[in-house]
Amino acid sequence: MEKCENCGPVHDAPKPRNVQVRVIISKGEESVHRKALLSGVIRTGDELLIDDEATGEASLVRITSIEVGDKRKDSAPAEAIKTIWARAIDEVIVKIAVSHRETTESIEMRVPGEKEFVIGEKVKPDNRELEIKKIKIRDGGFKSRKGIAIAAKDIRRIYADPGIVEPKRFSKGERVVIRKRESVWSLRHKGTG
Repeated sequence: MEKCENCGPVHDAPKPRNVQVRVIISKGEESVHRKALLSGVIRTGDELLIDDEATGEASLVRITSIEVGDKRKDSAPAEAIKTIWARAIDEVIVKIAVSHRETTESIEMRVPGEKEFVIGEKVKPDNRELEIKKIKIRDGGFKSRKGIAIAAKDIRRIYADPGIVEPKRFSKGERVVIRKRESVWSLRHKGTG
């Protein structure tokens, strides 16, 4: 039963029909196929709990894409959906980039999707202490103001500084001379000869 907010009468509302929809869930490097009973309008960004009746597992996922016919849409009624593409967010891999002046080291941490990372605080992957400087979020933006907390499921990459201060490296001060029409470009010191 539904009551109309404009005119006031009560109507019998049609019950939403559950439809079985194929869901492809991305879990890191692998993808798994599931079926889900859904009804109503489904939107990208929605979070769903998908049960696997065969194994008894349940996965919390975020919808990344909806396939209707041969096209991708931002939202669609469950009856029209061919496939839902989703990303598992109950447990995620957070990538951390650690800058060592000339090189960047990449570290991965497996954490619960609800775990929050705060800019300016320390994070301890592999028994190392790193300070979070900046976070790239999944919608493409960056956050760098100290004190901002972001859930792991919303993070694309964390940029961190190593806990130790590395010494500066100085060049020998030699000048590199590149002459025109040389067949080989060299960064070795050449005589002015």
